[in-house]
Amino acid sequence: MNDAEEQNPYYNVQPARFRMNLSSPVVIFGAGNLGRRVARAIRPEMFCDNNRALWGTSWEGIFIQSPETAVQQYPSATFINAIWHPSRSERIADRTRQLKSLGASNVVPFSALFADYGDSLLPDWFWERPAYYSQHEGEIQRARALMDQEGRDEFDRQMRLRLADPSDQVINTGIQYFPDDVFQLSQKEVFVDCGAYDGDTIAEFRRVTEDHFEKVMAFEPDPQNFAALKSAINGDSRISLHPYATGARREMVHLTISGTASKISSSGTCEVEVVRLDDALDGIAPSYIKLDIEGSESATIEGGSATIAHHRPKMAVCLYHAPDHLWSIPLRLSELLPDSRFTLRTYVADGWECVCYCIPR
Repeated sequence: MNDAEEQNPYYNVQPARFRMNLSSPVVIFGAGNLGRRVARAIRPEMFCDNNRALWGTSWEGIFIQSPETAVQQYPSATFINAIWHPSRSERIADRTRQLKSLGASNVVPFSALFADYGDSLLPDWFWERPAYYSQHEGEIQRARALMDQEGRDEFDRQMRLRLADPSDQVINTGIQYFPDDVFQLSQKEVFVDCGAYDGDTIAEFRRVTEDHFEKVMAFEPDPQNFAALKSAINGDSRISLHPYATGARREMVHLTISGTASKISSSGTCEVEVVRLDDALDGIAPSYIKLDIEGSESATIEGGSATIAHHRPKMAVCLYHAPDHLWSIPLRLSELLPDSRFTLRTYVADGWECVCYCIPR
Protein backbone atom coordinates (compact mmCIF):
# COMPACT_ATOMS: atom_id res chain seq x y z
CA MET A 1 0.00 0.00 0.00
CA ASN A 2 1.41 3.40 -0.95
CA ASP A 3 1.18 6.66 1.04
CA ALA A 4 -1.91 7.85 -0.82
CA GLU A 5 -3.74 4.63 0.00
CA GLU A 6 -2.76 4.84 3.68
CA GLN A 7 -4.06 8.39 3.87
CA ASN A 8 -7.28 7.68 1.97
CA PRO A 9 -9.26 4.74 3.32
CA TYR A 10 -11.76 4.84 0.49
CA TYR A 11 -8.96 3.65 -1.82
CA ASN A 12 -9.29 0.26 -0.17
CA VAL A 13 -12.70 -0.17 -1.78
CA GLN A 14 -12.74 -1.62 -5.24
CA PRO A 15 -15.77 -0.27 -7.15
CA ALA A 16 -18.36 -3.03 -6.98
CA ARG A 17 -19.27 -4.34 -10.40
CA PHE A 18 -22.24 -6.61 -10.89
CA ARG A 19 -21.85 -9.31 -13.51
CA MET A 20 -25.00 -10.98 -14.76
CA ASN A 21 -24.97 -14.70 -13.99
CA LEU A 22 -27.51 -16.24 -16.33
CA SER A 23 -27.62 -19.42 -14.23
CA SER A 24 -28.68 -17.43 -11.17
CA PRO A 25 -32.03 -15.61 -10.95
CA VAL A 26 -32.23 -11.97 -9.98
CA VAL A 27 -34.65 -10.61 -7.37
CA ILE A 28 -35.04 -6.87 -6.85
CA PHE A 29 -35.65 -5.71 -3.28
CA GLY A 30 -37.85 -2.64 -3.62
CA ALA A 31 -40.73 -2.28 -6.08
CA GLY A 32 -40.79 1.51 -6.06
CA ASN A 33 -39.51 3.93 -8.69
CA LEU A 34 -35.86 2.93 -8.32
CA GLY A 35 -36.61 -0.78 -8.33
CA ARG A 36 -38.65 -0.40 -11.48
CA ARG A 37 -35.84 1.49 -13.19
CA VAL A 38 -33.48 -1.35 -12.29
CA ALA A 39 -36.04 -3.87 -13.61
CA ARG A 40 -36.05 -2.13 -16.98
CA ALA A 41 -32.28 -2.64 -17.15
CA ILE A 42 -32.23 -6.19 -15.72
CA ARG A 43 -35.51 -8.06 -15.81
CA PRO A 44 -35.80 -9.96 -12.51
CA GLU A 45 -37.62 -13.13 -11.62
CA MET A 46 -39.42 -11.28 -8.85
CA PHE A 47 -39.67 -8.13 -6.76
CA CYS A 48 -39.78 -8.30 -3.01
CA ASP A 49 -40.83 -5.41 -0.81
CA ASN A 50 -41.53 -4.65 2.84
CA ASN A 51 -44.84 -3.02 1.91
CA ARG A 52 -47.49 -5.64 2.67
CA ALA A 53 -49.99 -3.88 0.42
CA LEU A 54 -47.88 -4.86 -2.60
CA TRP A 55 -47.58 -8.57 -1.81
CA GLY A 56 -49.34 -10.69 -4.38
CA THR A 57 -49.55 -7.87 -6.92
CA SER A 58 -47.41 -7.41 -10.02
CA TRP A 59 -45.78 -4.74 -12.15
CA GLU A 60 -45.38 -5.35 -15.89
CA GLY A 61 -45.81 -9.06 -15.30
CA ILE A 62 -43.25 -9.26 -12.47
CA PHE A 63 -44.75 -10.53 -9.22
CA ILE A 64 -44.13 -8.75 -5.92
CA GLN A 65 -43.77 -10.85 -2.78
CA SER A 66 -42.52 -10.49 0.76
CA PRO A 67 -38.75 -10.71 1.35
CA GLU A 68 -39.32 -13.97 3.26
CA THR A 69 -41.18 -15.53 0.33
CA ALA A 70 -38.59 -14.34 -2.18
CA VAL A 71 -35.67 -15.81 -0.23
CA GLN A 72 -37.52 -19.08 0.32
CA GLN A 73 -38.32 -19.36 -3.37
CA TYR A 74 -34.92 -18.14 -4.67
CA PRO A 75 -32.33 -18.78 -1.92
CA SER A 76 -29.41 -18.66 -4.37
CA ALA A 77 -30.61 -15.59 -6.28
CA THR A 78 -28.72 -12.36 -6.60
CA PHE A 79 -30.78 -9.85 -4.63
CA ILE A 80 -30.38 -6.26 -5.80
CA ASN A 81 -31.07 -3.84 -2.96
CA ALA A 82 -32.92 -1.05 -4.81
CA ILE A 83 -34.36 1.00 -1.96
CA TRP A 84 -32.83 4.45 -1.51
CA HIS A 85 -34.82 7.22 0.09
CA PRO A 86 -34.37 9.75 2.91
CA SER A 87 -34.47 8.07 6.30
CA ARG A 88 -33.16 9.01 9.72
CA SER A 89 -33.15 5.42 10.91
CA GLU A 90 -32.87 2.81 8.13
CA ARG A 91 -29.91 2.55 5.78
CA ILE A 92 -29.07 0.51 2.68
CA ALA A 93 -26.83 -1.61 4.93
CA ASP A 94 -29.76 -2.35 7.26
CA ARG A 95 -31.87 -3.60 4.35
CA THR A 96 -28.99 -5.77 3.19
CA ARG A 97 -28.73 -7.27 6.68
CA GLN A 98 -32.48 -7.97 6.62
CA LEU A 99 -32.14 -10.05 3.45
CA LYS A 100 -29.08 -11.89 4.73
CA SER A 101 -30.81 -12.69 8.00
CA LEU A 102 -33.52 -14.41 5.96
CA GLY A 103 -30.92 -16.55 4.19
CA ALA A 104 -30.03 -14.57 1.07
CA SER A 105 -26.33 -15.13 0.44
CA ASN A 106 -25.72 -12.72 -2.46
CA VAL A 107 -26.99 -9.17 -1.94
CA VAL A 108 -25.66 -6.19 -3.91
CA PRO A 109 -26.61 -2.50 -3.76
CA PHE A 110 -28.19 -0.92 -6.83
CA SER A 111 -25.11 1.31 -7.17
CA ALA A 112 -23.02 -1.75 -8.03
CA LEU A 113 -24.82 -1.80 -11.39
CA PHE A 114 -23.67 1.61 -12.55
CA ALA A 115 -20.48 0.49 -14.29
CA ASP A 116 -22.39 -1.84 -16.60
CA TYR A 117 -25.88 -0.31 -16.63
CA GLY A 118 -25.19 3.39 -16.20
CA ASP A 119 -26.81 4.23 -19.53
CA SER A 120 -30.13 3.00 -18.13
CA LEU A 121 -29.80 4.13 -14.52
CA LEU A 122 -27.94 7.44 -14.64
CA PRO A 123 -27.91 10.38 -14.09
CA ASP A 124 -29.42 10.20 -10.63
CA TRP A 125 -28.59 12.76 -7.90
CA PHE A 126 -24.92 12.35 -6.88
CA TRP A 127 -24.49 8.89 -8.41
CA GLU A 128 -22.04 8.31 -11.26
CA ARG A 129 -20.03 5.53 -12.84
CA PRO A 130 -16.90 4.45 -10.92
CA ALA A 131 -14.62 5.77 -13.70
CA TYR A 132 -15.97 9.27 -13.09
CA TYR A 133 -14.18 9.46 -9.74
CA SER A 134 -10.87 8.34 -11.21
CA GLN A 135 -11.14 11.19 -13.70
CA HIS A 136 -11.50 13.70 -10.84
CA GLU A 137 -8.96 12.14 -8.49
CA GLY A 138 -6.83 15.26 -8.07
CA GLU A 139 -9.79 17.46 -7.13
CA ILE A 140 -11.13 14.80 -4.76
CA GLN A 141 -7.76 14.65 -3.00
CA ARG A 142 -7.54 18.43 -2.62
CA ALA A 143 -11.05 18.72 -1.22
CA ARG A 144 -10.45 15.88 1.22
CA ALA A 145 -7.30 17.60 2.45
CA LEU A 146 -9.34 20.69 3.39
CA MET A 147 -11.41 18.80 5.96
CA ASP A 148 -10.83 18.47 9.68
CA GLN A 149 -10.60 14.89 10.96
CA GLU A 150 -14.33 14.37 11.45
CA GLY A 151 -15.00 15.90 8.06
CA ARG A 152 -12.36 13.70 6.47
CA ASP A 153 -13.90 10.57 7.98
CA GLU A 154 -17.29 11.57 6.58
CA PHE A 155 -15.77 12.45 3.21
CA ASP A 156 -14.31 8.93 3.04
CA ARG A 157 -17.66 7.38 3.91
CA GLN A 158 -19.30 9.39 1.15
CA MET A 159 -16.68 8.27 -1.33
CA ARG A 160 -17.13 4.63 -0.32
CA LEU A 161 -20.88 5.04 -0.78
CA ARG A 162 -20.30 6.32 -4.31
CA LEU A 163 -18.08 3.31 -5.01
CA ALA A 164 -20.93 0.96 -4.02
CA ASP A 165 -19.92 0.27 -0.42
CA PRO A 166 -22.74 1.58 1.81
CA SER A 167 -21.76 -0.56 4.79
CA ASP A 168 -20.54 2.15 7.18
CA GLN A 169 -22.84 5.12 6.61
CA VAL A 170 -23.41 7.34 9.66
CA ILE A 171 -26.54 9.38 10.39
CA ASN A 172 -25.53 12.44 12.40
CA THR A 173 -27.92 13.12 15.28
CA GLY A 174 -27.02 16.79 15.68
CA ILE A 175 -29.03 19.79 14.53
CA GLN A 176 -28.71 20.24 10.79
CA TYR A 177 -27.26 23.68 9.89
CA PHE A 178 -26.64 24.50 13.56
CA PRO A 179 -24.04 22.01 14.86
CA ASP A 180 -22.85 23.32 18.23
CA ASP A 181 -19.56 21.44 17.93
CA VAL A 182 -18.69 23.40 14.77
CA PHE A 183 -19.72 26.98 15.58
CA GLN A 184 -21.76 29.06 17.99
CA LEU A 185 -24.29 31.66 16.91
CA SER A 186 -24.27 35.17 18.32
CA GLN A 187 -27.14 37.56 18.96
CA LYS A 188 -25.98 39.65 15.98
CA GLU A 189 -26.43 37.07 13.23
CA VAL A 190 -27.50 38.08 9.74
CA PHE A 191 -28.72 34.77 8.38
CA VAL A 192 -29.32 34.16 4.66
CA ASP A 193 -31.50 31.11 4.01
CA CYS A 194 -31.49 30.01 0.36
CA GLY A 195 -34.07 27.28 -0.09
CA ALA A 196 -36.13 28.41 2.90
CA TYR A 197 -38.96 25.97 2.09
CA ASP A 198 -41.76 26.53 4.63
CA GLY A 199 -39.60 28.21 7.26
CA ASP A 200 -38.42 25.06 9.01
CA THR A 201 -34.76 26.10 9.13
CA ILE A 202 -35.67 29.63 10.22
CA ALA A 203 -37.75 28.18 13.06
CA GLU A 204 -34.73 26.14 14.20
CA PHE A 205 -32.49 29.22 13.87
CA ARG A 206 -34.85 31.18 16.09
CA ARG A 207 -34.90 28.39 18.64
CA VAL A 208 -31.11 28.04 18.72
CA THR A 209 -30.60 31.81 19.04
CA GLU A 210 -33.47 32.11 21.55
CA ASP A 211 -34.96 34.49 18.99
CA HIS A 212 -32.11 36.99 19.40
CA PHE A 213 -30.67 37.93 16.00
CA GLU A 214 -30.27 40.94 13.75
CA LYS A 215 -31.78 39.87 10.43
CA VAL A 216 -32.89 36.95 8.27
CA MET A 217 -33.17 37.04 4.49
CA ALA A 218 -35.06 34.06 3.08
CA PHE A 219 -35.24 33.00 -0.58
CA GLU A 220 -37.88 30.50 -1.73
CA PRO A 221 -39.10 30.38 -5.37
CA ASP A 222 -41.80 27.70 -5.07
CA PRO A 223 -45.09 29.65 -4.74
CA GLN A 224 -46.72 27.04 -2.50
CA ASN A 225 -43.70 26.83 -0.23
CA PHE A 226 -43.45 30.62 -0.19
CA ALA A 227 -47.05 30.94 0.98
CA ALA A 228 -46.34 28.52 3.85
CA LEU A 229 -43.12 30.42 4.63
CA LYS A 230 -44.96 33.73 4.76
CA SER A 231 -47.58 32.29 7.07
CA ALA A 232 -44.94 30.81 9.38
CA ILE A 233 -42.99 34.07 9.68
CA ASN A 234 -46.17 35.93 10.61
CA GLY A 235 -44.92 39.42 9.83
CA ASP A 236 -41.71 39.51 11.89
CA SER A 237 -40.03 42.72 10.67
CA ARG A 238 -36.55 41.26 11.16
CA ILE A 239 -37.20 38.61 8.51
CA SER A 240 -37.44 39.60 4.84
CA LEU A 241 -38.91 37.12 2.36
CA HIS A 242 -37.99 36.91 -1.32
CA PRO A 243 -39.91 34.72 -3.83
CA TYR A 244 -36.85 34.16 -6.00
CA ALA A 245 -34.42 31.44 -6.91
CA THR A 246 -30.72 32.24 -6.54
CA GLY A 247 -28.02 31.64 -9.12
CA ALA A 248 -25.09 32.97 -11.10
CA ARG A 249 -27.03 35.58 -13.09
CA ARG A 250 -30.36 37.34 -13.26
CA GLU A 251 -32.75 35.47 -15.50
CA MET A 252 -36.17 33.87 -15.77
CA VAL A 253 -36.24 30.07 -15.46
CA HIS A 254 -38.75 27.27 -15.11
CA LEU A 255 -39.26 25.51 -11.79
CA THR A 256 -40.51 21.97 -11.23
CA ILE A 257 -42.89 22.11 -8.26
CA SER A 258 -42.19 19.25 -5.87
CA GLY A 259 -42.40 20.38 -2.25
CA THR A 260 -39.00 20.00 -0.60
CA ALA A 261 -37.47 18.99 -3.97
CA SER A 262 -38.69 21.88 -6.16
CA LYS A 263 -35.89 22.77 -8.54
CA ILE A 264 -34.95 24.64 -11.68
CA SER A 265 -35.71 22.48 -14.71
CA SER A 266 -36.38 23.08 -18.38
CA SER A 267 -39.47 20.88 -18.02
CA GLY A 268 -40.83 22.88 -15.12
CA THR A 269 -44.23 24.53 -15.42
CA CYS A 270 -43.71 27.49 -13.07
CA GLU A 271 -41.71 30.51 -14.26
CA VAL A 272 -39.61 32.20 -11.56
CA GLU A 273 -36.95 34.89 -11.37
CA VAL A 274 -33.35 34.13 -10.47
CA VAL A 275 -31.33 36.73 -8.54
CA ARG A 276 -27.66 37.01 -7.67
CA LEU A 277 -26.80 37.22 -3.97
CA ASP A 278 -24.30 39.98 -4.80
CA ASP A 279 -27.28 42.06 -5.98
CA ALA A 280 -29.87 40.92 -3.45
CA LEU A 281 -27.52 41.43 -0.48
CA ASP A 282 -26.17 44.79 -1.62
CA GLY A 283 -25.55 46.81 1.56
CA ILE A 284 -26.09 43.79 3.82
CA ALA A 285 -23.27 41.98 5.62
CA PRO A 286 -24.29 38.33 6.04
CA SER A 287 -22.78 36.40 8.91
CA TYR A 288 -24.17 32.99 7.94
CA ILE A 289 -25.38 31.64 4.57
CA LYS A 290 -27.17 28.32 4.11
CA LEU A 291 -27.65 26.78 0.64
CA ASP A 292 -30.01 23.83 0.11
CA ILE A 293 -31.32 24.55 -3.38
CA GLU A 294 -31.58 21.28 -5.28
CA GLY A 295 -28.44 21.55 -7.40
CA SER A 296 -28.16 25.34 -7.74
CA GLU A 297 -25.60 25.62 -4.94
CA SER A 298 -22.54 26.16 -7.15
CA ALA A 299 -24.29 28.77 -9.31
CA THR A 300 -25.47 30.62 -6.20
CA ILE A 301 -21.95 30.70 -4.79
CA GLU A 302 -20.74 32.26 -8.05
CA GLY A 303 -23.56 34.81 -7.97
CA GLY A 304 -22.59 35.72 -4.42
CA SER A 305 -18.82 35.38 -4.70
CA ALA A 306 -18.02 39.06 -4.06
CA THR A 307 -20.26 39.16 -0.98
CA ILE A 308 -18.84 35.89 0.36
CA ALA A 309 -15.23 36.94 -0.16
CA HIS A 310 -15.76 40.40 1.34
CA HIS A 311 -17.88 39.58 4.41
CA ARG A 312 -16.53 36.05 5.09
CA PRO A 313 -19.75 34.53 6.45
CA LYS A 314 -20.08 31.07 7.87
CA MET A 315 -21.34 28.75 5.12
CA ALA A 316 -23.48 25.60 5.17
CA VAL A 317 -23.87 24.06 1.71
CA CYS A 318 -25.59 20.81 0.73
CA LEU A 319 -23.37 18.54 -1.37
CA TYR A 320 -25.69 15.71 -2.44
CA HIS A 321 -27.51 17.17 -5.44
CA ALA A 322 -24.83 16.58 -8.12
CA PRO A 323 -21.92 14.14 -8.54
CA ASP A 324 -19.08 16.67 -8.30
CA HIS A 325 -20.45 18.82 -5.47
CA LEU A 326 -18.71 16.72 -2.80
CA TRP A 327 -15.38 18.18 -3.90
CA SER A 328 -16.06 21.12 -6.24
CA ILE A 329 -18.01 23.17 -3.69
CA PRO A 330 -15.45 22.90 -0.86
CA LEU A 331 -12.68 23.74 -3.33
CA ARG A 332 -14.51 26.85 -4.53
CA LEU A 333 -15.28 27.96 -1.00
CA SER A 334 -11.62 27.55 -0.08
CA GLU A 335 -10.73 29.99 -2.86
CA LEU A 336 -13.26 32.55 -1.66
CA LEU A 337 -12.67 31.97 2.07
CA PRO A 338 -9.03 31.06 2.64
CA ASP A 339 -7.99 30.16 6.19
CA SER A 340 -11.28 28.47 7.04
CA ARG A 341 -12.25 25.32 8.87
CA PHE A 342 -14.01 22.73 6.71
CA THR A 343 -16.04 19.78 7.94
CA LEU A 344 -18.87 17.50 6.76
CA ARG A 345 -21.97 16.12 8.44
CA THR A 346 -24.66 13.85 6.94
CA TYR A 347 -28.03 13.94 8.65
CA VAL A 348 -30.04 11.37 6.68
CA ALA A 349 -29.13 7.87 5.56
CA ASP A 350 -26.94 7.06 2.58
CA GLY A 351 -25.77 10.47 1.41
CA TRP A 352 -28.99 12.46 1.82
CA GLU A 353 -28.57 15.82 3.57
CA CYS A 354 -24.77 15.80 3.37
CA VAL A 355 -23.71 19.31 4.42
CA CYS A 356 -20.36 21.06 4.11
CA TYR A 357 -19.60 23.64 6.80
CA CYS A 358 -17.04 26.30 6.05
CA ILE A 359 -16.11 28.45 9.06
CA PRO A 360 -13.73 31.37 8.38
CA ARG A 361 -11.18 31.82 11.15
